[in-house]
Amino acid sequence: MKKSMHLGLHEYFEQVSFLSDLDEIKRSTPMRNAEETYWKNQQEEAVLQEFDGHQGYLYFIDILLEDERHIPFEIDHADLHILYVLSDSGPIKLYNQDTHLLSKVANHRAQYLYLPPEDYHIALPPGKSTIFGFYFRASIFRDGNDTKYTFLHPLLDAYRSQSPLPKCSIDFRVGPITQLYIETLCRNLVAKQLHNESFILERLIQLIELSRQKIHEEYDHKDMYKNLIYKYISLIKAYVDMYGQNFSLQEVAEKMGFSESHMSHILKRQTGIPAKQYKDRFVLERCRKELLAYGQVGDAAERCGFSSAAAFSKFFKKHTGETPGAFRNR
Repeated sequence: MKKSMHLGLHEYFEQVSFLSDLDEIKRSTPMRNAEETYWKNQQEEAVLQEFDGHQGYLYFIDILLEDERHIPFEIDHADLHILYVLSDSGPIKLYNQDTHLLSKVANHRAQYLYLPPEDYHIALPPGKSTIFGFYFRASIFRDGNDTKYTFLHPLLDAYRSQSPLPKCSIDFRVGPITQLYIETLCRNLVAKQLHNESFILERLIQLIELSRQKIHEEYDHKDMYKNLIYKYISLIKAYVDMYGQNFSLQEVAEKMGFSESHMSHILKRQTGIPAKQYKDRFVLERCRKELLAYGQVGDAAERCGFSSAAAFSKFFKKHTGETPGAFRNR
């Protein structure tokens, strides 16, 4: 995807050659195969990671400031953006070239934006800020598939009409599921690989769907148990995406602030399906994907968190009735 957002870190910082040239700031989440640049101005430092995918342009910023700083950036092509503030230092504020406040995103919250071509600047608070963002082709919404994403409709209308005015969605919380999805996406990026483009698109769609659910949870307080179950199942899937089968359901429940027995009881009562069955289903889904993508059983076993190819094959045959080789060679 063509780069259309140009962050003017050079207006305030000097670029340095290596991460080791920075004294304080490090990458909070490494973005695999990203282009990295490092920036320094006395005690203030920044790391910018950028990845150009066909379906979306991703970036990760870690920045340490002594005072609030206004960093300019330029948009030269209208796209839909999403901004995640993953730090605790304070809100991120976005202004247009007339210094009109467009958006204010608090700690551990996120927001979608439609940004037409213009000069903007972002106000960053003192302390350490961590920001993940991406912009993407709004054309992925077509033929009525945007119906349930009502929070995006004003932005999509602005994009389709190429409005000269920026727009922002309602903001929403960023929780552990979202953070795991972001980390999984960043750690598994592969440049110029066809299967990676489908992986990026799949993860971007998951994040958009998760945004919809987060907004529903926060602003529509009906169906409390339904929301809790959705969050638990989604977090199990996020753990499988990150760790394969190598985690416990107790870890997932504790991440939500509950015991495994409590969550398992609610899940079984509401759906009739045990949590272990959900985990196995998601692990099997990943096993199939890894076999098709990489071919070798040993590689798939390692990526899915199994201790050996034999353990992988045993799990696969138990749940499918065929060996990984037979599945791969169909």
